[in-house]
Amino acid sequence: MKYWIVLWLMLAVAGAQAHDGRVNITGTIDDNTCTLSPDSQNFTVEMGQVSNRQFYHAGDGGAYVLFTINLEDCGSTASGVSVSFSGAADSLNPILLALTGGADSASGVGIALYNGDKTPVAPGDISNLQPLIPGQATARLNFYARYVADGATVTPGSANASATFVLNYA
Repeated sequence: MKYWIVLWLMLAVAGAQAHDGRVNITGTIDDNTCTLSPDSQNFTVEMGQVSNRQFYHAGDGGAYVLFTINLEDCGSTASGVSVSFSGAADSLNPILLALTGGADSASGVGIALYNGDKTPVAPGDISNLQPLIPGQATARLNFYARYVADGATVTPGSANASATFVLNYA
């Protein structure tokens, strides 16, 4: 009988501590990114033909060539975006993209990338933050590219480079 009382007391205490209830958790996951426009997913910046005689000293540069990365359908909380470019850096001047090598390649120059205000964006660095309006239908991110002498003797030839870019949202 003593055991029954102890068992009954244990069940009574356990029953007194049990509660039935529910926790409801609510919220929203917002999209703060934009979609990369199809014309900006893989594109070429046409630098044109530039005379090698334009590059006498390290740092001499060609014309700035505008290029644009287009965004669409920005999310409801999008407030800003910056861009980081990555690619092979020039061996003599790491703020320049190295030219793609080959038998017919130019030498002595690299390609510099710039923000829309023409401040440099070295490979691996992050561009200036560009404001976005939440829900914005389209956005244009303007940048410039130009040939810049790296300090070696400039020889003529094809002067191509490539870079990958990543969009960083604020």
